[in-house]
Amino acid sequence: MPLQIDLPPGFAGMPVGSDDRMNRGHAWTVAENLAAGAGTTIEQFGSYLMALVPAMQANGIRVFGKFAVGPRQGDVATLTLGMAQWPEHAGNPDAVVAAMVTEYRVRHPRAVAHPVRLPIGPAVVAISGGEYRFPERDVRTQIKAEYQIPLPDGRSVVILAVVAESEDAWPAVAEATAKVAWSLRSGQENGGPQ
Repeated sequence: MPLQIDLPPGFAGMPVGSDDRMNRGHAWTVAENLAAGAGTTIEQFGSYLMALVPAMQANGIRVFGKFAVGPRQGDVATLTLGMAQWPEHAGNPDAVVAAMVTEYRVRHPRAVAHPVRLPIGPAVVAISGGEYRFPERDVRTQIKAEYQIPLPDGRSVVILAVVAESEDAWPAVAEATAKVAWSLRSGQENGGPQ
């Protein structure tokens, strides 16, 4: 099912598809815009992005990138939008979402999760926070807003997650994620997918 979304202002990222030539073109476009700021060459940055593509493809990720968010200079959020397929037709969308909320709460007991109705249909919205621990005792705060959106085809679900490292940014993360989720629409409207 072709889809369209409106990405946050200032979003820097790339779509991920099955065509490696297009993926490479997107990676190099992003690299041209961001390599100098990251302290690498365009070739290095593009190669780093291309090294991520197989893992993103394997996990159904269709869009990946970053954007500025929150009240402080330098606060950025990472946006990931992926798709998963149901093994069979899912049935009643409201019942599917109710079951998804229950499952989400079991897997993430500290998250706030509930059903919501978007223009494309019912969905799960969840907000969670916590810490991500790196080796050598590096601990980073993480705030995450997530939408799981069963599509009208009854066979697919969109998973939209936005993560930031700033607790101060959580209202902006929630707002930006909601705007993207609410913008999700069929790509058959207005001339095709974007």
